[in-house]
Amino acid sequence: MVRRGQKKHLKRLPAPRHWPIKRKHGKFITRPIPGPHPKENSLTLAIVLREILGYAENMREVKAILSSGQVTVDGRTRKDGRYPVGLMDVIEIENSGEKYRLLPKHRGGFLLVPIDEAEAKFKLCRIERKMMVSGGKLQITLHDGRNILLPEGHDASDYKTLDTLKITIPDQDVSESISLDTGVHALVTQGKNVGIQGRIVEIEKRYGTHASTVTIQDSEGNRLQTALDYVFVIGKDKPVVSLGPEGGSS
Repeated sequence: MVRRGQKKHLKRLPAPRHWPIKRKHGKFITRPIPGPHPKENSLTLAIVLREILGYAENMREVKAILSSGQVTVDGRTRKDGRYPVGLMDVIEIENSGEKYRLLPKHRGGFLLVPIDEAEAKFKLCRIERKMMVSGGKLQITLHDGRNILLPEGHDASDYKTLDTLKITIPDQDVSESISLDTGVHALVTQGKNVGIQGRIVEIEKRYGTHASTVTIQDSEGNRLQTALDYVFVIGKDKPVVSLGPEGGSS
């Protein structure tokens, strides 16, 4: 449903630079609706189906595909081509059996990484905020906008901001918590080193999240430094998600 005064489209030329669209092919592109990811950190399902996967040539064909209920995001059927998908989202095309995870692409943008059935059953989410709510339960806000209430008995100190939770989808059960610490594997999600992954070798915390830095060593032994807020933990001893052909490239 479109709110009064809200436009369905935006012009192609000023659209976010990471969108893989032809800037001069037509005048307008589908505007994302409010959802789990902001416009600057997401793609619409229409762009995924039409521009990346090539399943449709126009918006009419996109609507036909989605209206059939064959496309799910994080295990839930989505029928609006303007729905925004972003970092770590799991997209499945049921009639073809194809499953993908959306990851940052080296030098900007997003990469659809093919995944198998087992990997399509979980998602990694970064903790952005946490707070105690009525009933003495801990509420955690994750990077994709979802809020999770942890059962009683969980120690709030065990969950810190910027740690990663491995959750089942669509049930949202927490199966593992991975702390942001030296020795773990992490993925750079923003900045000039976006898309590079490796092992964290040093964390230097200063006043304010953006002032803190993390040093990562990639698979070739190269070291790079990035902002703490740009780091997304993806595994303890090794990455628990498939990274595609660009994983760790520098």
